[in-house]
Amino acid sequence: MAKCTEYVDLVQLVLDGEASRSQEVYLKRHLKMCLKCLEHYKLDQEIRKLVQLKLASKEVPEGLADTIRTKIAKSA
Repeated sequence: MAKCTEYVDLVQLVLDGEASRSQEVYLKRHLKMCLKCLEHYKLDQEIRKLVQLKLASKEVPEGLADTIRTKIAKSA
C-alpha cells in the first residue's frame, strides 16, 4: 500500500472534482482503511464548505473586475 503522503494530492483532486473515476475509487479504498487520511479528507471537505458559505454571502463591489483587469494589464 502507498504511503499516506501519496494521498494528499489525490484528496485535493477528488474534492476539486478533477480526479478520474479510478483515482476516486483508489482514494476511497484507502480512506476505508486509514482513519488519519479519512480525518484529513473530512477536514478539507468541511473547510471547503465553510469557505464557499462565506464567499456566497459576500457582495462583490461594483467595478472590482474592471479594476483587477486594469491592474493586470499594467503589470504585464
